Amino acid sequence: MHRRVWIQAFVGVLASGVSGYAGRCLAAAGQLQLRFNLNMTNPGPVELTAQRLWMYLPVQRNAWFRLSGIETSLPHEIQIDPLGHTILFASVERLAAYARRSASLIVTLERVSMPMPAVQDPQDWMAPERYIESDDSEIIMAASTLKADSMAATVRNIYHFVAAHLQYAGYIAEDLGAAYALRQRRGDCTEYACLVVALCRAAGIAARMVEGFVTDRSFAPRPMDYHDWAEVLVDGHWRVVDAQKGALFERESQYIPFRYYRDKTLNGVGSAHRYRVEGEMGFGV
Repeated sequence: MHRRVWIQAFVGVLASGVSGYAGRCLAAAGQLQLRFNLNMTNPGPVELTAQRLWMYLPVQRNAWFRLSGIETSLPHEIQIDPLGHTILFASVERLAAYARRSASLIVTLERVSMPMPAVQDPQDWMAPERYIESDDSEIIMAASTLKADSMAATVRNIYHFVAAHLQYAGYIAEDLGAAYALRQRRGDCTEYACLVVALCRAAGIAARMVEGFVTDRSFAPRPMDYHDWAEVLVDGHWRVVDAQKGALFERESQYIPFRYYRDKTLNGVGSAHRYRVEGEMGFGV
């Protein structure tokens, strides 16, 4: 499933050791909430059984937030992978012919008092990957011209280069990657993020592409709100570098990660960007 095909809905979880979330889910001071709806549908005349869903929720903890709770009525379980992803697993055992089942989800995030230092090995975020072709000869050449006396200055050069080099093309249905972006000089948020990450890795700086939402308040995300950006490891902390939205080491507390891109299977979502379904069950709002 393409990363931007937002199902416009979620089922809920409690993470970070929280077993339940009571109350009316009104955001308190120091909290932020994301509100979703999930509609599960049977599009055919035959009852569906054993439908399975795996999907990403906000990561357990990033530099500015930790996942503290949800409110939902749908049975589920939570899986946490080595990168700190929160994966919700739900099983719908029976869905009658042409039936529709709905559930709401409110995810609560709690602001933390200070940024969290990086815990992963930087080498985990240095190698080339699909769409992040840091070994491409033209990307290597471009990165060499952008190197500066310090890591932060190099990242700043890369940010300004990508912001000036690419023309925002609006939504593009397919991932195209860094090499495409460099050569064609166009793309959407994915290509901006991929090129920043590839140039940083080619310059010897750990970087990763992140998928999620950008907000400074509680809200109900729309499909077009889903966004990709880069995070770069500078002085032991992951810093936001968003050449498409114009954010370099700023507004970082507004960035809510759901997924750190890796071109390999890490959990039940598999290679999908947002969610994976086993069965014929459909989604809609």
